[in-house]
Amino acid sequence: MINLPDFTNLEGMSSLPSIKCNMDINNQVLIDFLFPTGIMISKSVNLYSPIDQIKQVIWREAQKFPLANKLLQEEAYYFSFINIFGEKEEVLDESQNLEQLQPLFPYLQLVEKNVDSSPQQILTKKINSLIGRGFQKQESFQAAEISDFKCKMSELCTQISTQRRSQTTMEKFEWRYPLRLRGSDSVPAELTARTENREIVVDIGFNVDGICYKLKVDLDGTPDEAIQRALIKRRNATGVNIEDSDDYILKVIGQEEYIYGNYPLIRFKYVYQCLVKKIAPQFWMVKKSKLPESTPPVPRRPTIVPRSPMSSGNENMLVTEVKSNYRIQLVGIDKVQLPDISKIKLYIGLYHGAEALCKEIETYEMPVMDGSCTVRADIVFDIKVADLPLAARLCFALYHINTNKREDLSCWVNIPVYDFKERLQRGDRELPMWPHDVLQQPEEHCNPIGGVAVNAVSMDATLLKINFPDFDNKGGSYLIYPPYDKILQCAAENMEPSSSIGSPCMKVSKSHVEQLTQALYQSEQLCEQDKDLIWTFRYEVQQKFPNFLSKVLQSVKWNSYIDVAKITTLLQIWKPLPVDYALEILDYEYPDRNVREFAVRCLDSELSDDDVAQYMLQLVQALKFETHLCCSLAKFLLTRALKNQHLGHKLFWLLRSETHNSTVSTQYSLILQIYLKHNNDHLAVLMKQQDALKKLSALNSLIKECDINDDTKRQNAKTLIQEVLRQPNYMKFLTDLSSPLSPLYKMKDLKIDNCKFMNSKKRPLWLVWSNEDSMGPDIQIIYKNGDDLRQDMLTLQILQVMDNIWQAEGLDFRMNPYMCMATDLQQGMIEVVTSADTMANIQKWYKKTAFDKKALFEWLKSKHQNEESLNTAVDEFTLSCAGYCVATYVLGIGDRHNDNIMMKTSGQMFHIDFGHFLGNFKTKFNVKRERVPFVLTSHFVYVITKGGTNPDNFQKFQTMCEKAYLAVRQKYPLLVSLFMMMLSGGIPQLTSPKDVNYLKETLVPHMTEADARSHFRGKFKEALLGSWKSSVNFFFHMKAK
Repeated sequence: MINLPDFTNLEGMSSLPSIKCNMDINNQVLIDFLFPTGIMISKSVNLYSPIDQIKQVIWREAQKFPLANKLLQEEAYYFSFINIFGEKEEVLDESQNLEQLQPLFPYLQLVEKNVDSSPQQILTKKINSLIGRGFQKQESFQAAEISDFKCKMSELCTQISTQRRSQTTMEKFEWRYPLRLRGSDSVPAELTARTENREIVVDIGFNVDGICYKLKVDLDGTPDEAIQRALIKRRNATGVNIEDSDDYILKVIGQEEYIYGNYPLIRFKYVYQCLVKKIAPQFWMVKKSKLPESTPPVPRRPTIVPRSPMSSGNENMLVTEVKSNYRIQLVGIDKVQLPDISKIKLYIGLYHGAEALCKEIETYEMPVMDGSCTVRADIVFDIKVADLPLAARLCFALYHINTNKREDLSCWVNIPVYDFKERLQRGDRELPMWPHDVLQQPEEHCNPIGGVAVNAVSMDATLLKINFPDFDNKGGSYLIYPPYDKILQCAAENMEPSSSIGSPCMKVSKSHVEQLTQALYQSEQLCEQDKDLIWTFRYEVQQKFPNFLSKVLQSVKWNSYIDVAKITTLLQIWKPLPVDYALEILDYEYPDRNVREFAVRCLDSELSDDDVAQYMLQLVQALKFETHLCCSLAKFLLTRALKNQHLGHKLFWLLRSETHNSTVSTQYSLILQIYLKHNNDHLAVLMKQQDALKKLSALNSLIKECDINDDTKRQNAKTLIQEVLRQPNYMKFLTDLSSPLSPLYKMKDLKIDNCKFMNSKKRPLWLVWSNEDSMGPDIQIIYKNGDDLRQDMLTLQILQVMDNIWQAEGLDFRMNPYMCMATDLQQGMIEVVTSADTMANIQKWYKKTAFDKKALFEWLKSKHQNEESLNTAVDEFTLSCAGYCVATYVLGIGDRHNDNIMMKTSGQMFHIDFGHFLGNFKTKFNVKRERVPFVLTSHFVYVITKGGTNPDNFQKFQTMCEKAYLAVRQKYPLLVSLFMMMLSGGIPQLTSPKDVNYLKETLVPHMTEADARSHFRGKFKEALLGSWKSSVNFFFHMKAK
């Protein structure tokens, strides 16, 4: 097979010609620069120098050549070049270097800027530069559908912007600084015991003079009441007259978070977290007149898109009127990337989600000649046109027949049966196919969950030519899917007679209820008999088991228009689902538009903005399962993001980090364009962040070229980093920056002497900023370039979800799901957890072997000199150890050793680096390294029992673990849904439902609670008895360092 560059993965670009091939040992490459005067200058420049620096160098060089006096100032020009797609591209961001731009040839042209560019053109260029729009053209979807999406979404966003302009000042303020509230006012008894009559001590400072006061406030009191107490305290201390409390607002010290509104203080997440951590909440009293302006974006006039005239109803024909089977015609296959005489075979299927609507069809073996296969075949499917559901998709998969007759997937493509206007596809189509990705392991021959965008990236993509017939519907009219009222009418006409099987009025016997309950609660795949039973008693499920809507949907015969009409009608009366079950029906198995709209309505009514942020990772992935661009989920995400800038921040980076993925580049980029065009203020913030990230990427590339084989070379490399960071061009972009990890943190100046690189292979950068709030702690971030952070992001999110589950049960296991955000392909940032060290370093500090169990406890004793402080640290360790033992067991987190388990000086233990999960454990010589369910070494037990002086505490620890396990087990459906929605996320260890089945092994949903407790006790005993195995692993890991 010919190995072609993989345009779905930018790593595959390395097989194209690269100017890097001509780089000398000093990173210099020879570039030809063409000036507007016609002068060509050849100059060697550094591959990693920013373009603006290169521009300055060649500008000085140009002064030596003729016609230099005809040139304008250098700011009047920009560079253009030919990119790797053979297209002319403009350099809008001159902080990039040549390696990042990847020009196809060593040739750059200076072009005079068009000073007459309209504000709209300038805005579009800024947005396209920000979202990396150069990587894919928009032909992945039909131009008409793209225009329709832009028009409808722009209208929606304009309505939101217009509504916001009529809001009060504080309502506008909330758009930029939204409240972070808990779901209820309740506080676990353990936390209430830490208060005095539900009063806590807080620190409140006045930023006018910087004086800070300690005072008691009522947890059930409002922020305004706390402000009044602070003013009284200030008057008593200074004699200053009391001011109006309405003039002030509370701001969290060190964060861009404000506490306001008529809510009890305990509802605010920040206050609650302080109570949990046993620290006093700290606030500034800020005058409202000094608050940052929060003017919402000016509503933009929606783009006017010419609409095609709507055909009158009598011109179009309903698909239900067609009596024949569905068919298409294969016309040919071109650009087959295989040698001549190769044999290929095409599989064609009709799917609804992952479910085949009829038997898959395969062609005969076809020879390849000159890269083409001439074939003209009528493909007739075993399903009537009238029964094709609206979300049906045609799936094609091309296989190469090897000499040993083995079939290897070569490429694939999917296309919706109906277009975005609900019209049956018609006419000739050429479908560029996607090359097979090794991560994709289709359950069938076809790849139905692969998305419906065509491959518009590669000019050499295999081209499938097909024809959609008109089914004798001549002229300009279309075959259309029945409108909603016709669907309901069909359901009414085919309703089962009263009191008969399947009727809403049918009386269900006790034995049938027992059978139904058993079918609903089983965790295995539904068999046909169970599906028939559930469908027959669907009204019983609707009335008594509404959370099992997914099982009813799995039981629908989606190749029957009558059944589809019945479930559509039933959805009208279905009770809203809780979040756990609403998320479930947004994964790839449920593509029906009405089902997905119902799920989104449930989420919209149930989820707070903080909850949306919690599940944003999955919601962005769920967009990939949509059949068309314009959908209720996209509307929901845009609406929430435009009303809450923190949500907009998270939505932007989750979408932006995947715009390199060609299968979703068009869809994600369009959503980003709509959001940014209606949010100019946020656009400026995000552009500053992107500029900073590009600088860090260039710096990381530079440091990767350095030799760090000894201490002297490592110090030289560190000095180089600090020298580069001191350059004005870097300081400009890395100062006064909102953190990409969270808009809660505003970073002021880089503390360059504290910045360094880490010694791992990809040379991550360790960066330290001062806080914009002078009283706030420094902000420390690790920048990574070359590591895929998506699996870490998912694992940390699930740890946060588990923590929320426990908190709702009144349990606090002191979890530490630190912040992590992917920002681009194999790039991203990780929060540094301060005052912490690895177990390995702690064991080295103790200067004994990895088998000495006293190391951790002695380290804690060195940090806590008095008994009360030490007891608190032991409690912290015990709680966090219980949480992570359960979490790492349930999620099957592997590669656990003493360099990725850490402990804070407070005693809080936590895990980092989640490269292996769902039971994908590391092996050596085919032997699993992880030979225990979770890590529970003698070192941990020694701390839990306070150096052996409190053995009873270990029994309490085991009880904590059991409570944690059983609480998480109750949320099994939620955890499964969250993982299932990530199957298209490109995570190597999460590509198939079989991977998610690992949760079934650890959470045993088929068992009773008593049996599940016994199951976990067995695993706990296994971990305890096998603790020596973990110690051996620790020992060898330290030896290998």
